[in-house]
Amino acid sequence: MLHEFTINIPYKQIDQYTDKLNAAGIYNLYYESPIEIIKVQNGYGYEEKEDQHIDLKIYASDIEVENLPESYFSLLESTLSVSKEDFQYMAYEEENWEQSYEFQDIDLGNGWVIVYPNSQQQYEGKKILKFDPLAAFGTGLHETTQGCLRMILEKDLTGKSVLDLGTGSGMLAIASSLKGAEKVVAVDYEEVERELYHNAKLNGLTNDLQVVQADLITGDYQINDHFDLILINIGANETMSILKRHDLLKNSNDFIISGLVEWHIDQLIADFEAGEFKIKEKKQTNEWVTIHFTKTFIH
Repeated sequence: MLHEFTINIPYKQIDQYTDKLNAAGIYNLYYESPIEIIKVQNGYGYEEKEDQHIDLKIYASDIEVENLPESYFSLLESTLSVSKEDFQYMAYEEENWEQSYEFQDIDLGNGWVIVYPNSQQQYEGKKILKFDPLAAFGTGLHETTQGCLRMILEKDLTGKSVLDLGTGSGMLAIASSLKGAEKVVAVDYEEVERELYHNAKLNGLTNDLQVVQADLITGDYQINDHFDLILINIGANETMSILKRHDLLKNSNDFIISGLVEWHIDQLIADFEAGEFKIKEKKQTNEWVTIHFTKTFIH
């Protein structure tokens, strides 16, 4: 059995409580910080609400601790100087406690469906992008990812070269490959090689797919090659920093940029227009914007 002990405490005292519990050898703790989501220039941020109370959950297993729950009640009372009545208590069957999250397939509405590993669905007449996010960021659920996917999957990239910056779990790189891209270079700050090659194999891809781990803003990595299409789905501020750091507008005549919020796109658009680009296509879902820029005059 897994035993859960919950005590409601002031959030500003969480460090005091966790320090005392850790000193007593109690480490299996869980709480959610009280936050308020706020708009910021580049999207969304949050503020911690330190004046609120939170539920601190403490866990113990019969496998590791004897005489539960009474042994833990005594330990918690003495450690925290509280009474047994201050706790809410529940017990769970451990085999039912941890269940993997199952993503729901996503019909993009353009003839393509993102299909996750747990899916048993059949999609007659649809094209399939098989995807397993594993541990990397990017599941296809977010409006910005879907906006990029719809643009990419409408294009014929046969024989083209594509650069995917901030690739995350690599969904855009995989989509580009499925649309015929001969060479795809996917770059991310995190180590995501395992995820990309795993998903390439799921989709039976055999094109040249290269994965690079690099810091695009402050690292030594430099983008020198020219690409037929460059994808960036990481936010306006980061995109503008990368454009400047790598003088990137010289490296392609076509960019698909996303991760943008409607209230923070003017400067990015101005930067592209200064580089002789125009907006070829713009998609918006809720406040999230995806833009395809193309060069108006090629020297």
